Amino acid sequence: MLVIDQLSIKHDERPLLQDVSFAIERNEWVCLVGASGSGKSLLVKSILQMLPNTLQTTGTIYWNDQEIGDASKTCSIYGCEIGYIPQHYTTSFAPFLTMDEHIRDLFESHDEAYDKDRIRSAMAEIHLSEELLNRYPLELSGGQLQRFCLLLASILQPTLIIADEITNALDVLTARQVTEWLKSMIGQTSSMLWVTHDLAEAMTYADHILVMKDGRIVDAGNREHLIASENPYTKSLLQAAPILKREERLEHVITR
Repeated sequence: MLVIDQLSIKHDERPLLQDVSFAIERNEWVCLVGASGSGKSLLVKSILQMLPNTLQTTGTIYWNDQEIGDASKTCSIYGCEIGYIPQHYTTSFAPFLTMDEHIRDLFESHDEAYDKDRIRSAMAEIHLSEELLNRYPLELSGGQLQRFCLLLASILQPTLIIADEITNALDVLTARQVTEWLKSMIGQTSSMLWVTHDLAEAMTYADHILVMKDGRIVDAGNREHLIASENPYTKSLLQAAPILKREERLEHVITR
């Protein structure tokens, strides 16, 4: 479905991404994990063809076996086939439009009939009151805006959702509810590229995890692979991951 083949990005002669390759299959949840500055968001922007012209890019990105080569092709699938939930969600809304107008614009831009029942059901799933539809972005909290980003990214039932550090502004309970809701979509209609710095979160939900450091994929695999990994950076992330209980680590050591 989505294939990244030897993607590299430079600014002048300074490498920002180096030979990144991976694929996302249908109904698969893939997590991209790494510290701030590791290149995660840059990779997302390259997939969406949102990079500035000052960057030099090599490599190929394929969507459903077709090369994505320019912004116009990406615009035709953005929002419909690919849903995007940005990290900086506050800049995703026009301040002079109500939330309902944002949703209507999305439906109209993809020649879809406005489906009030679908919208109402989706809002209930992510704990948004219907009365918020008549409000403007500046009248909503950060958590409410982020959940509206979730709604806009998923309401047209895309085959891939790209989520960039989306739980940062949410409290622990709401973050869990939102993540569980997205997880319920995977295996039904959508695949997921989930960008996070939290390995514990990734290992809870992902089918496949990509570990990024200094613009490279330095490790990749499922939960069991990462627990057994000898990669020094993966080990350091594991030590900081609260989901890995001491007993789990001991069990791995004993059975090796």
